[in-house]
Amino acid sequence: MIHKRSLIIYSISHLVVDFACFFVLYGNFSSKVLDLDKIAIGFLLYNAIAFAFQMIIGIVVDKFIKHHFIPAIIGIALVGIGVIIPFTPFIKLCICALGNGFFHIGGGINSLCYSNGKMARSGIFISFGALGVALGTYFGKNALIINDKTVAFSLLTSLIFILAFLRKEKTISNVHFNFTSGIVKSSEWIIYLSLFSIIIRSLVGFYTPIPWRNSFFMLPAICVFIGKFIGGMLADKFSPKKVSLVSLLMSALLLSFYNSNIILCSLGLILFNIVTSVTLCTVCSKLNKNLGFSFGLTTFALFLGTIPSFFISIPEYIRPFLIFSLCITSLFFIFLVTPKISLKKGEFYEKSVKEH
Repeated sequence: MIHKRSLIIYSISHLVVDFACFFVLYGNFSSKVLDLDKIAIGFLLYNAIAFAFQMIIGIVVDKFIKHHFIPAIIGIALVGIGVIIPFTPFIKLCICALGNGFFHIGGGINSLCYSNGKMARSGIFISFGALGVALGTYFGKNALIINDKTVAFSLLTSLIFILAFLRKEKTISNVHFNFTSGIVKSSEWIIYLSLFSIIIRSLVGFYTPIPWRNSFFMLPAICVFIGKFIGGMLADKFSPKKVSLVSLLMSALLLSFYNSNIILCSLGLILFNIVTSVTLCTVCSKLNKNLGFSFGLTTFALFLGTIPSFFISIPEYIRPFLIFSLCITSLFFIFLVTPKISLKKGEFYEKSVKEH
């Protein structure tokens, strides 16, 4: 895999940025805004800016910015400002959310344009966010040895590394992935069905009860990290379709009916997140000249999947059947759009050009 250094820097920076944002959300926002309704509005606002707005940022970056390190450092700088300057809680939240969106577009474009036609790189980059969210939540709630200055210093370190080592990396246009289309051939419907699948999986993630979460606070995050980290690698090795269908079917059973069992639920979380890089790269394969926009589309779909959880409460006895049904629906969409095989190196360029 080419450009390993940038993958390492962006992945660790992803952890740092998400850590800082959730440190602010729980350490500065939730602890000072005591009204539960206002807290819920704040978290919804954060998701809207950090995830939904990425699509707009992506469009601007695709059109006007050739170096993807620029939105990344803008994002880190904004998050740093949100952490260190004593704004009101809502303003801090909005600044951090906007910075998060900018950074994700920069790092996301890097993970796609240097993918060498494979899914592994994007899965690795995405995976580190799960660790950052969990650690930021924990230290924000507990106010331990980590303070605002420490978090700001970690952001500054990431910014310096990106400026020092990644300034010369340009966005590669017209990126091709080494797979052909699945059953559905229409580019528009491949995008729509992939996004529907992401929306459904986001919904499942919010409604799946994990009763043992508080006792083992980092374990769910580690499982999510592992699933996303290895998902692209497995898809590249064994074919995206096989890996997606097997992992989603097994996770549907485990998360729906065995979520109270730590071992089985942990396995279900790993399997459930394996599909992340597959749907991302499937969408990007059809928008390969607009990587920022395509990455932003997938995060917009994630945001849409979170909305019901803020307004609709699902009774516990209904959740297992709802989660199973949603997982199977997502599986069906993936079955339609996900490629059956990954082509050998050297084969995919000709076939990708024909498709696009």
